[in-house]
Amino acid sequence: MSTAESIAACLISCRNVLFGGRSNPNVLACLEQVIASVREIEIDSTRNIVRICVPEAMHQIEESRFVSAALILNLIHNLPLTKAGEESWDIDYFFSMELSQFLERYAEVPNSRAIVLYVCGQISCRYLGPDK
Repeated sequence: MSTAESIAACLISCRNVLFGGRSNPNVLACLEQVIASVREIEIDSTRNIVRICVPEAMHQIEESRFVSAALILNLIHNLPLTKAGEESWDIDYFFSMELSQFLERYAEVPNSRAIVLYVCGQISCRYLGPDK
């Protein structure tokens, strides 16, 4: 399994556990591994988003806000991690589904405003550049 596949699998599996309103020791350990591997993410905007959002999700877990952490991970779990993945990534799907779902539960996530502004800022810098 490549590092990108491992990161994606970790985000998805942790999100799934947390959506159940619980955690286990493997969840934080897995997310720590994502942080340790963040340099392997080829897409700058995704790397920056993961550096901000995963520690925030970990903080939510430490505060026993499991669903809040799951919502954060759900927002970022499909972001492109590799150049090949970026070619097939559907930004419109991200905005219409993943961001929309996060916004529907906005009040459940402490720091949701900062998270949304940061994520959208990173994405807009990447995809609204002069050569896009």
